[in-house]
Amino acid sequence: MINEKRFTFKKNVSPLKQIRENLEMSREQFASALGTTSGTVYRWETGRHGISFTVRQIKNLMELIEPLGINIDDLPDDLGPPSTVG
Repeated sequence: MINEKRFTFKKNVSPLKQIRENLEMSREQFASALGTTSGTVYRWETGRHGISFTVRQIKNLMELIEPLGINIDDLPDDLGPPSTVG
């Protein structure tokens, strides 16, 4: 029997932050695994900077999310924080 973990994104938190927290990784660990800096991850998670990945970072992210039962098609189009415009 396959024990498949299913991940559901909450609407009020940055999906990228949710991924990192569910992986139980610090911002520094997550940044290192992606191939960027913790400051960049902070800016992505808080919406201070738009998210853009290199191809290598996309591949790294795909490897990171696999244990959560997520594939690239499951990711929302925007991994940053939810918009506060309303």
